[in-house]
Amino acid sequence: MFESNKVLVVDAGNTALKWTLLERQAVHQKWVGDHPPDVRPEHVVLASVRSPERTADLAQMLRLTYPDAVITQVESTADACGVKNSYTQPHRLGVDRWLAVIAAYREFGGPCVVIDAGTAIKVDFVSAQGVHLGGYIVPGLDLMASSLVANTARIRFEQHEISEHSQIPCSTADAVNQGCLQMALGFLQRMYVQHRDATWLVTGGTGRQLMSLLDLPCIMDEHLVAKGAYQVVATSDKR
Repeated sequence: MFESNKVLVVDAGNTALKWTLLERQAVHQKWVGDHPPDVRPEHVVLASVRSPERTADLAQMLRLTYPDAVITQVESTADACGVKNSYTQPHRLGVDRWLAVIAAYREFGGPCVVIDAGTAIKVDFVSAQGVHLGGYIVPGLDLMASSLVANTARIRFEQHEISEHSQIPCSTADAVNQGCLQMALGFLQRMYVQHRDATWLVTGGTGRQLMSLLDLPCIMDEHLVAKGAYQVVATSDKR
């Protein structure tokens, strides 16, 4: 049975590789970094939002690193695990978003809202019937800040210049840092006002920081993408 396997899920995001080891459906360990962990999985599941070329290179590296494992790449489809994709071209929905909503709906039902706050902040909506209704993508905190630096002549600062205070900013570093943070918080607050009756699930590198500042009711789960990938492959294995 697939559920008894040692499964390594590789979530290849835009800026980081996340490695999650699952045993008997439960998350056992997680790593973040470019180097494959020293484990011996029976099955490796790759979910990548990187370019086709970078994804192919990563898949080749996985085959060389884990020669005895079955390697499976998962992609967004029209439906999977009881969830229906809203996109007219299902493959164009980012696979990380797709897997996160699958895991959220399978575990908590709907309606639910899935927040994935990483390089970008993604918000996806799933109905009570398991229909992915669509969602939003906005720049994440670092991406907003870097775009200001890249596209202006005078906005320049070093990381150590950013302070921790929450008063009205009186330096360029704090003006950018606090301004980007307030934009992200305002966006999420507006989403909550419009969809307060749904269950909110949050994942991603800055998800906990953002939601703690908003103090909104939500469920934190850093493993949504990995859980969704596992469920997709496990379901396919049983067919």
